[in-house]
Amino acid sequence: MRKIDIDSVESGSKLARTVYNSTGQTLLSQGTILTTKFLERLKGLGYTSLYVDDGFIDDVSIDDLVQQETRNQAVSCVREVTETVKLGKTLQTAKVKKVISDIVDELISNGNLMLNLSDIRSFDDYTFCHSVNVAVISVTIGMSLYFPRHKLLDLGLGVLLHDIGKIQIAPEILNKPGKLTEGEFNLVKMHTWNGFNLLRSDPEIKITSAHVALQHHERIDGTGYPRQLKGTNIHEYARISAIADVFDALTHDRVYRAKMPVHEVYQYFVEQTYSQFDNHFLDNFIQKIAKYPQGTKVVLSDGRSGFVVKQNNVPERPLVRLFWIHGKELAKPVEVNLLYETQLSIAEVLE
Repeated sequence: MRKIDIDSVESGSKLARTVYNSTGQTLLSQGTILTTKFLERLKGLGYTSLYVDDGFIDDVSIDDLVQQETRNQAVSCVREVTETVKLGKTLQTAKVKKVISDIVDELISNGNLMLNLSDIRSFDDYTFCHSVNVAVISVTIGMSLYFPRHKLLDLGLGVLLHDIGKIQIAPEILNKPGKLTEGEFNLVKMHTWNGFNLLRSDPEIKITSAHVALQHHERIDGTGYPRQLKGTNIHEYARISAIADVFDALTHDRVYRAKMPVHEVYQYFVEQTYSQFDNHFLDNFIQKIAKYPQGTKVVLSDGRSGFVVKQNNVPERPLVRLFWIHGKELAKPVEVNLLYETQLSIAEVLE
């Protein structure tokens, strides 16, 4: 299967992975033949990519860090908790703790999988899916730092609820397509204090978890908000979540900008962000990113091209199945493991 932009999906393609909404309901089941009507309906709902079988790597399944069922339950929980708080009711902390416990246990059982995040989300589901992804990434970073389980749970709880303060920000400001005015941006920045005050008022949530909501936009060099904290004055959970938050935001479409390919975001972190993020945490994170996720179409340095089919725990050197050379079809597909074929490298990403 391959994940591709919905605008590139041809009518008649077979859906390779079930599409769910943020309440966990099935919109289209795996195996569905995608008609023009189905594709237009999904576009109208804000979906920008799909997994399809197109005859190239249909036998390849995606290495998920977290099972789809667990992800669905987590997204549904974040939505339910958010809507409950909007109504002025008590935060359902027990539900959130159960969800993050399931995520932590699955990540621990999966061991050393690369970050190959594979969710499909609509614009309307962005906040809820984003919170789950950032929690998964943050816990993965925590694992790379050998955090014990209780710290992973505290970290994950804070991250899963890190944006809950946005419930007090008008949707038309949060989803504004154009640049925010200074006044609008000041309102958006208040979501950090809003979330912190909400979480710290709950006796079931540790103050360290609440600080994720307050500090996840702080930056090591003091350029963040709301208090322009520097260095280790920022709690370690917030320093971790800041990395995860930016990564997930950049790799997914928003109403005001298109996503960046993972390999470009990888380079962005490697080359430009060491002044803003904790260098030790960032180094650990970079080693866990699948720079070229499964299904990515690439060209090797010898002119052959094909699709990434498997990760090797070395971000730059996956297993690639090749179909073409300089645009001409090979007699038969060939698999090259770049972990061992060290004279070769990925020269270009085609989509």
